[in-house]
Amino acid sequence: MSDRYVEKNNETTLTIFNKRVIYDFDSQNEEYKNLVDFNIGEKFFYGRVTRRFEPVYVVNSPTLLKNTSFSNSQNEPRQAMKFVIDMFERLKTQFDKSVADGKIKDNDPFLSSLKIYKGYQDPIELYNSYLNTYFSSLNAQLRKNSFDSFEKFMTVVEGLLSESLRLYPITFSGFVKSRFCPISVSGLVIEIADADYFNDDNKIEQFINSPNWLFYLNACRSYGFMVDKLVPWRLIADIGTSECLEYSANYGYVTTDQILLQAYSRTDLIFFNNLKFYLINLYNNNSNTYTEDYDCNGIRRTRYIQRSKIDVSTFDSIMSEQRLLKFYMMLRMTEEDKILTDNERLKMVNDTLGIYRTKGLSAALNRFERIINQPFDSSGSLSYLYDGYLRRQEGP
Repeated sequence: MSDRYVEKNNETTLTIFNKRVIYDFDSQNEEYKNLVDFNIGEKFFYGRVTRRFEPVYVVNSPTLLKNTSFSNSQNEPRQAMKFVIDMFERLKTQFDKSVADGKIKDNDPFLSSLKIYKGYQDPIELYNSYLNTYFSSLNAQLRKNSFDSFEKFMTVVEGLLSESLRLYPITFSGFVKSRFCPISVSGLVIEIADADYFNDDNKIEQFINSPNWLFYLNACRSYGFMVDKLVPWRLIADIGTSECLEYSANYGYVTTDQILLQAYSRTDLIFFNNLKFYLINLYNNNSNTYTEDYDCNGIRRTRYIQRSKIDVSTFDSIMSEQRLLKFYMMLRMTEEDKILTDNERLKMVNDTLGIYRTKGLSAALNRFERIINQPFDSSGSLSYLYDGYLRRQEGP
């Protein structure tokens, strides 16, 4: 044990920060560019966004994912994208051969005979679990507020969400880009140990100081894997390398763009298609009695009124799809916390609604998400893209 590194999460914030700086210095190796800090900049979103920073996800499907035969001691199946499993199996073969030839130590608990302890995690399952907790908290807050109509209910909901969305996103798009969604949902990740993510001391002792460490980094690089600097037992397929694309090409993914466009799906429709039912359930779960003051022969009295529940047809008569789209845009703009003026927000909403009226919901959502996930400038604004889209439709 060493006092140089973080071992437990009960240390002060300043102490943890200082020790993490030391760990960062002691674990760096300039020779191996595949040793990557995934908590810095764009790397944080790796495997969860497109080149345009639009959030995407891998569907839990046998056409995309594959079980490995090299599981951990519990013999539990582990999944990743098919080409990632192929890459790992070749990597493991390389380790087994090197152990047999005496090129590396055979007694390293993790870096001699490789096993998979963790792979793909289903983002939909994680999101549903997250939403259950989210809605429990939101229900508790709604019970503290009074509303006698659906319109007032929406006002209360918007107020509550505006206070929480920057830290706790509610949409699937916001969730996928948040700290609550792990990189393992990308299908590109394999973990070869079941270790403490927080204990930097163990990371140094069990990995960085291992006699097999440099062989591990070199072998991972030769098969197209990055190694997470903060979680050194985590391998991430680098879909931008020729080594990785050599394996992905066997499944029809010849380029990085093909992987991102064909193996991943949009996140926006997942939430929007359920938003109506989320609001109905929230309203009905809190449709108890409310109090109303009234005058009775000059005497002020209070009576209790039963709030009626609503069904889908009632909801549709109150809230059109266009209005629901505007509500969705408000949620996403708040989650992304873009610095926009009121006029810029209004223009973005109006331009998106223009696309909605001409091309429908899917096109409008797609265009909106393309913009809200990017920095704003004159050549990247939604109105700029929308104008270009109209020009293409009109032809020469």
